[in-house]
Amino acid sequence: MDFLALTTRAHQAAGETIAGIGKDGWDRSTPCAEWAVRDIVKHLIDNNEHRAAQASGRPRRTRPTTDDDLARSYDESSAEFLAAFDDQALEKTFDFGTFGPLPGKNALAVLFVDNLVHGWDLDAALGREHQWDDELATAAFRVASRYPDVMPVRGPGGAFDHAVEAPPGAGPGEALIALLGRSAPPIPRR
Repeated sequence: MDFLALTTRAHQAAGETIAGIGKDGWDRSTPCAEWAVRDIVKHLIDNNEHRAAQASGRPRRTRPTTDDDLARSYDESSAEFLAAFDDQALEKTFDFGTFGPLPGKNALAVLFVDNLVHGWDLDAALGREHQWDDELATAAFRVASRYPDVMPVRGPGGAFDHAVEAPPGAGPGEALIALLGRSAPPIPRR
């Protein structure tokens, strides 16, 4: 799989979702326990900045993360992240916290899944119907199905929760979020 191409598409989709967040959306609860919409976007920006610095070997750049700056900061950090993941970066080893040391290609695959699933989290929090790209969801499912079902990867306080049962007739996107411990129906707005 060409994870750079898949990740580019996932970043574009997340960027479109983030660009559509209105002033009243930043405080909404998300399927990620204890995270509001702004927290997920800040997490995605942080991932982009941190991993771009690791991939490029350059100092980490940080961007403004006030509500008015979040969409622009996401777009800028996303562009920097995607530019940093060249062939040389894919051969590096990344210290990936919860997942331990990972080869660049594997690190990129984990970040692809994270970005794609958080796009769904944002739409769920905002009460929007998420438009899954089945090719992206299928690829992400293949990656996430290899995640170990142990802490600190899965379980309360882990990067993901334990898998839940996907609804009957679930498509690739619904199967992916179920695999990562999320229920398909959007959560209520607060």
